[in-house]
Amino acid sequence: MVDNLIPADMLGKLDGFDRQAEKNIAAFVRPLELQTLPPLIYHYTNDIGLRGILETGHFWLTDIFQLNDTSELTHSLSIAVSLLNSRAKNGLPEVKIFAEDFAALTQGGIQSTAHYFVCSFSSAGNDLGQWRAYADNGKGFALGFDTKELEDAFTKNGVIPIANNATFPVTYRDKQLEELHRQNIEGIFDLISLPRGQNLSSEVIQLYVQELSIRLALHTLRTGIFFKHEAYINEREYRFLEIHRGDIAAPEVKLRNRPYSLVKFREFDWRTKAKGALRRIVVGPAADREKAGRFVEDCIRQFHNTSIELSFSDIPYRTG
Repeated sequence: MVDNLIPADMLGKLDGFDRQAEKNIAAFVRPLELQTLPPLIYHYTNDIGLRGILETGHFWLTDIFQLNDTSELTHSLSIAVSLLNSRAKNGLPEVKIFAEDFAALTQGGIQSTAHYFVCSFSSAGNDLGQWRAYADNGKGFALGFDTKELEDAFTKNGVIPIANNATFPVTYRDKQLEELHRQNIEGIFDLISLPRGQNLSSEVIQLYVQELSIRLALHTLRTGIFFKHEAYINEREYRFLEIHRGDIAAPEVKLRNRPYSLVKFREFDWRTKAKGALRRIVVGPAADREKAGRFVEDCIRQFHNTSIELSFSDIPYRTG
């Protein structure tokens, strides 16, 4: 065990770094928690997705490392790597080595630090970019849910909060992301050289540096989950996040097919906990209104059986 080999005072320094990093992210998250909730959040999907969500009463939370577009993760990690490399350029040899090892960790090893599953919604219920990207090129649907009801179903079990579940609006400010990464990176520089002069074996030094790198990676990844590149600001994403420890398998993980790959996901049973949360279904701007409207009504009647508002996007749409 790492705890048994690394001296107690050095472990205490690592724990102190964790506490400060937690304070940094908490200071960022606190204003998010005070924001007024959007009345509805929307999930864009195609006809198969609409039927599946209504028939099963489940949403899929996808492993973040297997999303269709992982650019938001690589964007955040690349900022942290760049900051660390810049800071290490004129530093001690062990600092430069640490920066190289951390960059390598973010290229693959970071996936073992924790299990993250996400499902994306949007506070924008009629957005052209999302119709194109996520709803069958405008022929799909946007399902509108009461935000508070769905949040409560995801983050609470009765009156007891679920510790590893969170919901939040995504932030689209690169400068703020850079500053959070900078705070964490500044906090580890004295720790990198801590083994100097302590007469430690190479094994202990390696374990210590590895542990420091993993902890920095965890905080880097956790910070990045709150952000997306500024180019996507029109999406107004509202994210549902579930986190599980990386050293044990996440519970009840299922697999679905994607060309040449199997994608991990977990299910969120929204209907059992918040059946009334589904309030509205919007038909996409490129859909055949008559056929799509009838399809929605048939799905509601067969699989859901509550009154839901049906509306149609009024966006002028060109598929070419």
